[in-house]
Amino acid sequence: MGPQPNSPPKLAFGPFEYDTLSGDLYKSGNRIRLQGKPLQILSLLVDRHGEVVSREELRQHLWQDTTFVDFEQGMNAAVNKLRQALGDAAVQPRYVETIPGRGYRFVAPVHQPTARAVLEIASPAPLRTEAPRRNQLQRWLPGAAAVAAVILLFGAYWLGTRKQRAVESLHLTRFAVSPPAGFALEGAASRQSFSLSPDGSQIAFTAVDTSGALSVFVRELSALEPKLIPDTAGAHTLFWAPDSRSLYLTARGKLRRTSVEGGGLEVLSDTPAFLFSGVWLRPDRLMLSTNRGSFLVSPSAGGLEPTKTSYRWPQLMPDGETFLYMEWDLQAQRHRAIAGRMGEPGKALILADSRVLYTPSRLTPGQGYLLYLRAGNLVAHPFDPKRLEVTGEPLPVAERVNSFLPTGAADFSVSSQGAIAYQSVAARSQLVWVDRQGRQLATIGPDRIIGKSGRLSPDGRLLAVSIYDVERGGQDIWTFDLASGAGRRLTLDAGVRDAPVWSPDSSQLAMLSAAGGRWPEVHVRGLGASDAEHALMPGGFQMPTDWSSDGRFVVFSTTGVSRLPNEAQGDVWISDFANGRKTTPLLNSSFHEGNAAFSPDGKWVAFTSNESGRSELYLQAFEAGSPPRVVGERFLVARAGVLAVRWRRDGKEIFYLGFEGRVNAVPVKLSGKPEFGSPAPLFTISTDARAGIHALVGFDVSADGQRFVIPVVTTGEAPTLVVVQDWEAMLPHKR
Repeated sequence: MGPQPNSPPKLAFGPFEYDTLSGDLYKSGNRIRLQGKPLQILSLLVDRHGEVVSREELRQHLWQDTTFVDFEQGMNAAVNKLRQALGDAAVQPRYVETIPGRGYRFVAPVHQPTARAVLEIASPAPLRTEAPRRNQLQRWLPGAAAVAAVILLFGAYWLGTRKQRAVESLHLTRFAVSPPAGFALEGAASRQSFSLSPDGSQIAFTAVDTSGALSVFVRELSALEPKLIPDTAGAHTLFWAPDSRSLYLTARGKLRRTSVEGGGLEVLSDTPAFLFSGVWLRPDRLMLSTNRGSFLVSPSAGGLEPTKTSYRWPQLMPDGETFLYMEWDLQAQRHRAIAGRMGEPGKALILADSRVLYTPSRLTPGQGYLLYLRAGNLVAHPFDPKRLEVTGEPLPVAERVNSFLPTGAADFSVSSQGAIAYQSVAARSQLVWVDRQGRQLATIGPDRIIGKSGRLSPDGRLLAVSIYDVERGGQDIWTFDLASGAGRRLTLDAGVRDAPVWSPDSSQLAMLSAAGGRWPEVHVRGLGASDAEHALMPGGFQMPTDWSSDGRFVVFSTTGVSRLPNEAQGDVWISDFANGRKTTPLLNSSFHEGNAAFSPDGKWVAFTSNESGRSELYLQAFEAGSPPRVVGERFLVARAGVLAVRWRRDGKEIFYLGFEGRVNAVPVKLSGKPEFGSPAPLFTISTDARAGIHALVGFDVSADGQRFVIPVVTTGEAPTLVVVQDWEAMLPHKR
């Protein structure tokens, strides 16, 4: 969109100057690279500074009558890119203010720049007489300088022309890769969820089905559809062999290898808990990376050998000896990329919000880029792999890419042959009230959030929700007033806050808290803006699931929700607030146990266990002694796999979310020996609503058991993997 007829040719705001005729933007005299939709938005907002410009007006100006698949995502991406160019932020805007539900407003003062001389030249001084020889030298120097300038200009022109021809030789291709019908993509958090083959010809990815299990698919980029790798249900992370013919993956607690050309899965070894990724060192040696350390494994021997140095998210560099890996920087509260050889001190490179990957340049042989996330944006940092040094400023590649700050996981991948892939975050969820038949009754809070569950306060006034913030790579806890709909962000610190659980008096929340590179811990805090978080106990993975009705006990699981047996078996622990928050195991065995929920009278605990070989729901009597414990017979409630458990306030029903996404109701009689009716299916939470990001998926129920809070998807566009071939053609290149 061009300037309005009466607009002055140049407008200034802050350190910026915008030329309305050429569309050039300058900061302190230096040109800022801004073009396309972000530049059009700036033009309109600056011209109408102080006014609210609606999103519909922007849509008409930017896309007019053309078809656009996802206007909302395109608009958000363009505004984010504009803010990034201006160094602005949505939370405390200096230039572009978001007016919720309406549009945007340019809030900075705008004026015409003051005309001033660029260079002042003093009056010439009187000529001085020099010796003849000096005069001859002076006559010769300007000519020599002119010749040198011509040579330099020609060289620069030749190099620039050569570089431009190389850029023009690239064939930029961008396309989407989608999972098959019935499957959905889930964001990574402590794993590598998809990976391009080293030769850039294939992409392997995991997708979740209606049962809640992740399976592995491989698509050749020259084909139209992905193919399922058989027997990979329960997969966790994956990586390629250097020849792009074999794929390594973890599933059901084992490291496995398969040929993408056909054949079964070969079991190589056990896998360590919470595996991030792996790297192929040589045919008989692999390195596996976790949050707590790294391990070498020999496929023939099958044992895990811990390394002295932790190489998080390792990548082998082109020389075959140097590793690129990550460390957590406590002072900066970010990840630091390190390059070095095994067993030797490494060289610190850059700080990032995610893991860092190297990919070689196809335009400049011997050079390459470090790709990583910064404030939710994927950037490429020019890098010299021989000197192990960055050689320029980071360049923008993609926006709103999912990451998980505590672990460094991020949804992008690179190849060595000019292809990259990434998955952008899709904000398309909302929490709603439904009845027992799943009919929607009302909405709660804003739409287009990134979240999957909410917990109702016992007094029925508030809903606690964990919402993902793409720029921070983590989730915050928000509370929404159920009467007015007003929302307030409760947590502000960097990291992840999830799985909120209310105290019985509705004055405090227990939550999963992961920040500073540590494992997720249970933290407790009040609802005041200045209330501090207090950890129950340090160490290990902790996710709270319930708070007893007398306020004395909080129970938590020691691993994430298990869909299928994987590399970590969880236990249930309990913290006693009447005894200085003393924490002891409540359900501690060789099986996976979790999802503990107290009965309203505090005399029973419902929980899941896979002691029969599959996850089932049980009930057992609870004694509030010292230590507290479960006693007596263990009663089977339901045989289906369970993700979340809730009680009706009078204790007459247990509700659970099954692996297939269905919410079920089980009638209960607790007088004497418990009696249970058959599970009655109520409604289903869609696969799309349960995928999207790595976070607790759940539901909650009103005190009378008649209304439920569940997540729904408000838009039809499902997340996809974006593959870009010859991606360097996207970058700004000097002509």
